Amino acid sequence: MRLIESRYLDDGKGFNNGQPARLIEIEAPADFDAILERIASTGFYDQHYYEERAGQHDERLTAHFWWVAELVNRLRPTRVLEIGCGRGDVLRLLHDVHHVECWGIDGGVDAAERVWPALRPTFREGDIAAVVGHWDGPKFDTVCAFDIWEHLHPLRLDDYISAVVGATTDDALFAFVIPAYGRDDVFGEPFPLDFEENRAAFDERRPFPFLYADDHDPAIPAAGHLVYAHTDFWVSTFGRHGLVRVPEVERDVHTWIDSLVPHSIRSFYVLRRDTASAAARAHTIARRRWSDTWFVRSLLACRREMRKGLTFDQPLLATAKAWYVTRPGVVPALVRARQRLTHAR
Repeated sequence: MRLIESRYLDDGKGFNNGQPARLIEIEAPADFDAILERIASTGFYDQHYYEERAGQHDERLTAHFWWVAELVNRLRPTRVLEIGCGRGDVLRLLHDVHHVECWGIDGGVDAAERVWPALRPTFREGDIAAVVGHWDGPKFDTVCAFDIWEHLHPLRLDDYISAVVGATTDDALFAFVIPAYGRDDVFGEPFPLDFEENRAAFDERRPFPFLYADDHDPAIPAAGHLVYAHTDFWVSTFGRHGLVRVPEVERDVHTWIDSLVPHSIRSFYVLRRDTASAAARAHTIARRRWSDTWFVRSLLACRREMRKGLTFDQPLLATAKAWYVTRPGVVPALVRARQRLTHAR
């Protein structure tokens, strides 16, 4: 493992403006073990990490997690497991607003102390594979993971995925947010190739050997990400474990929430187990497309929960309303609806 000085590409995509950058070159698999040991010994995933990366400075919920929770609820869950849940903002919304049974796993520093009190009875602290590898509790019909897979040891990804799938029901669905690189048929290209050093791995659909380094000393990959890879890599990796993508559900969700979440959230996958029951469940969900009615009901539910004391770190309702009225055809439809109400009186 060594540090090298490099530059971003200058093709104008994403952050690519030719600016200087420092990269960690992975020269052997043992380098990942060394980095993970460095992360653990420095307490990298502590409260400061969540304040810096997720803006969690106080008791307010992260606003865009409202829409992430709506994505998960779109899958009609009964029992949800979130791996890498942090303090559990998404789980809290699913639990409090949608009354879903929620479980969470996280291995961060003092994770059990940070998690929301209502979630603590079903929260488990520790390594994902260790917690769910021999799961003897109730199985999960829905699993979500938001920016966690890229933090794991690349050579153990199969172990982690296998353990998680083994703790699910035959009809289970999965929602994963991952910073996946390259152009994807569904979500486009939120993350273009950014360093020439990774081009061969990008083209060959394997994890990148050069990781963007943060300003820690000794260096740690930015945000703790160990796996940077093309979207095709992720699809094939999950496919080895019998997880099939459900693009028709993904596209429907993108239509509604892409403008309401950070660009990183737009790189997500909805998958199902490769079983008849999971295919039937996914088909039923795909037929129940989101609509203006759903969106208005979501905003009304948000307002109701805020009146009961729920707070967000951004003006969620105002932002959503402003976006909604700019959608093609919405204003004329609202005018017609108001006219009908006026005539009915």
